[in-house]
Amino acid sequence: MNRHLLSVAVAGLLAGVAMGADLKSGLQPGDKVSPFNPLNVTGSSAGEKACQV
Repeated sequence: MNRHLLSVAVAGLLAGVAMGADLKSGLQPGDKVSPFNPLNVTGSSAGEKACQV
C-alpha cells in the first residue's frame, strides 16, 4: 500500500514539474521565416521540390 502511494506521489510531482516548464515549439514571436521547399512524394510533381500553393 505504501509503495503504491509513493508511486502516485512521485508521478504527481513529475507531472507538476512537467506542467510548470515553459514549452516552446515552432517559431516564436519575432522569429524570421526561412524558405521551405518540400520534396513531393506523390502526384504529378513526385520526386520534385516544388511549392503546392
